[in-house]
Amino acid sequence: MESLKQAWAQLQTKFEALSTREQRMVLALIPVFVIVLFFILIITFDNSARSIRSRTEAKRDQLEQVRALAGNYSQAQAQRRAAEQQLSASNVRLLSLLEQRATQAGLTIPTMNPRGEAPVGDGRVLESRVDLTLADITVRELVDFLSAVERGPGVVQTTYLRIEPRPQAENLTANVNVSAYRLDQQAAEPTTSP
Repeated sequence: MESLKQAWAQLQTKFEALSTREQRMVLALIPVFVIVLFFILIITFDNSARSIRSRTEAKRDQLEQVRALAGNYSQAQAQRRAAEQQLSASNVRLLSLLEQRATQAGLTIPTMNPRGEAPVGDGRVLESRVDLTLADITVRELVDFLSAVERGPGVVQTTYLRIEPRPQAENLTANVNVSAYRLDQQAAEPTTSP
């Protein structure tokens, strides 16, 4: 506090040592200096406020992206769990299912070749496949048969279809691969080591 009083006293002494004209110029420059200083402070605060606003908006955008990703992740996890539940509940005997659906549709399957089970993807899902041939059937019979097969039970899909039309008889021959999928219980359960 004492140093401020000494600095003020020195300024007063120097100001009184100036001529009247110089004193008027100094007094005229003081408001200009205060106005320039005021504008500098306003511009600085405005830039600082803009910077804070832009950072806040960037953080809000990032938060919205995180919320969207979390929602997508939750939805994907729910779909994955539903698919795993459907696959773990699926224990379809594909040959029996195909014979049953063919009998219901009034068809005979002259050729069926089972391919056994093979792991797909990361090995947690097993695919059993049957290659079959349907001869002298109509398009409607083929569509009805494949639709009935894919309705289940379980996860069953037509993975390959090759049609050979027979225009003179208005029928066709279809070579079809049908696959059933199930979750490999051994791969699905984590192994615990002793």
